[in-house]
Amino acid sequence: MYEKIEKGSTIHIQGLDCNLPPEGYVFNILTKQVEFRGVYKRSDVQSEQYWKRIPLPSWYADTMKEWDEYDKKKKDEAPEFYNEKLEEFKKQEWDRRLNGFWYMNNGKPTYLTGMHYLYLQWWSIDIGYPKFRMPDLEKFYFMDYCIQDPLCMGMLEVTKRRFGKSFVAGLFVTEYTTRTKMTNGGIQSKTGSDAKKFFAKTVVNPFRRLPKFFRPEYDMSLGVNPKSEMRFQKTNVRGKKAEENVDKDELGSVIDHQSADTVAYDGQKLHRYVADECGKTTEVNVYDRHEVVRYCLLDDEGKIIGKALYTTTVEKLTSEKDGVQEAFKLLWEESNQEKRQENGATSSGLYRFFMSAKRTRNFDDFGYPDEEKTLLQIEADRETVKNNPRALSARIRKEPLTIDEAFSTDADGCIFNVMNIGAREVYLKENPVLKRKVVFYRDIDQSVRWRDATDREEDFHWKITQFPPKGEENKYQYDLKLKKPGRHHDGAIAIDGYSNSQGGKFGSKASAWIGRRYDMMDPKNTGKAIGHLYGRPQIKEMLHEQVMLAAEYYGYKAWYEHNSDDYLSYFRERGRVGYLGSYPMISIDPSKRENAERYKGFPTTPFSLTKQADTGIMYFEHHIDSIDFENLLEDAKKFDPNNRTDFDQTVSFLMLLVCLMEPVQKQEKREPLVKTYVPSLS
Repeated sequence: MYEKIEKGSTIHIQGLDCNLPPEGYVFNILTKQVEFRGVYKRSDVQSEQYWKRIPLPSWYADTMKEWDEYDKKKKDEAPEFYNEKLEEFKKQEWDRRLNGFWYMNNGKPTYLTGMHYLYLQWWSIDIGYPKFRMPDLEKFYFMDYCIQDPLCMGMLEVTKRRFGKSFVAGLFVTEYTTRTKMTNGGIQSKTGSDAKKFFAKTVVNPFRRLPKFFRPEYDMSLGVNPKSEMRFQKTNVRGKKAEENVDKDELGSVIDHQSADTVAYDGQKLHRYVADECGKTTEVNVYDRHEVVRYCLLDDEGKIIGKALYTTTVEKLTSEKDGVQEAFKLLWEESNQEKRQENGATSSGLYRFFMSAKRTRNFDDFGYPDEEKTLLQIEADRETVKNNPRALSARIRKEPLTIDEAFSTDADGCIFNVMNIGAREVYLKENPVLKRKVVFYRDIDQSVRWRDATDREEDFHWKITQFPPKGEENKYQYDLKLKKPGRHHDGAIAIDGYSNSQGGKFGSKASAWIGRRYDMMDPKNTGKAIGHLYGRPQIKEMLHEQVMLAAEYYGYKAWYEHNSDDYLSYFRERGRVGYLGSYPMISIDPSKRENAERYKGFPTTPFSLTKQADTGIMYFEHHIDSIDFENLLEDAKKFDPNNRTDFDQTVSFLMLLVCLMEPVQKQEKREPLVKTYVPSLS
């Protein structure tokens, strides 16, 4: 698949150009030559040309029984069982396992990789033998490419539940290990118990049903159905060490499973590795675990000698361990074969593969899915729970149509409409809104200007989508000698700060939003956030400076949470206290509004916090298309109103929404309703 084959064909699969041999030919991995094998055809009638397990020869069962009886009585010095017809059959099946197989499917010659042939013809699963499906054909092509590519460590697969991915993964770890000397296969899952079940169900059981000529001898001192590992060597007899029985006919290979622990395989060599349900792992950080496993796939000189298969659906995670929630998504993002590093490999070393749920149902006799019919069924199923966000989000993740749906946030515990959030994330991914990275500064004439942020300011700068109209910058007015913003009617700034000046990575971060009030004359560009400041500068005054300068430049008032400690003195000492907003009236309990104290800042009373949450719920329900900042959407999905400390971006955004709702009368010169005209004397 990896190397181009002369006169062969190429099929493009999710960013990989998979190379097929010419029709009827295979590439022999032993001779390294392209050799003719022909195309198998079960019928001359096209409608009857579909995959069906190839019937075994009439003599097969009796001959295999003879072989078993012979081995039961055979002495150590006796020759191996020999049957000429069986030897030819064994040679044929090994050739197909190693080199692939062509068959006629609805009048079209179709190539199966060796592993795919073994899967269809010989790999017994829970429902019997697998059926041929076109999506599986692409998956096996993709997998074969990953195995052959010297820069690839393996494959990361995301698909729906119950699509046979576990049995394919069991075959992946077994096929190579049972034909190659001194190799190790390893298995991990979301828990140690799950890995044990995976081992028994998808490795041991199918292996024991393989024909005898595909089953290397294994140590049965651990039982006929071993629970922890399979050792492909002679059975330990009378307490002798297994090593004493090793001879040239033994593989000496091992397949085992371990706990989900990050370092379970640390220091070991792995030639095949399976991480089952890696997107549902909560015990450990799967990204960190992969960083351990990837070194197990290398030899002492750093050359890739092993291949991994990560396979999963994506489900809601409940772990509180740091990074677990984001780990698998990060691993997925760093496995994009269309975004390689300078050395030609991805950051993770893996290539990623996604199978849409619309390709997993309603197969015809030839293995083609009816995507249109399946899509209608999935949409109808979702329609039944459209008014139940929790149930809807769960069904979407179990049968995702896109990778974005697979990673969609569970509605359980989120107070906002996560379906809307997910849809907006998808839109912004495809249609990103340009954001300029800037910092504000005071010019020599004392007016405020902006400049592009430098690399040194990467951790603390504004991201801006809209600047004031030309000529509207630095607007202000005086009220009894108090300098105030001149465009207060147009927008507002809201800030969630922090309590001390310990900079760098320590403590929470500051988040400030610039937003515009709603303008019925320009609804698409107003009633939204147009600028965001996020980070933790080395000294806290840098936060106040950027907020104050932005307030002056835009002509907006700024609202900090009232319990912040030093913003008021900072603005007052610089003659800018007029740029600080007082408690928004709508954030005060109506029963307490009469003669209410209007302190500078934003109240943190139970009523104001509830007002924020209610406003946010409304906004994410009806105005989600006004959000242009991907980071806000990501933060809002996880927002916990009972634990606001970890969600600075969302908290400050909710403050902004309430401030933008505060009625403000635009200060402008008005014409009288009745004009009086003085007659001319001329």
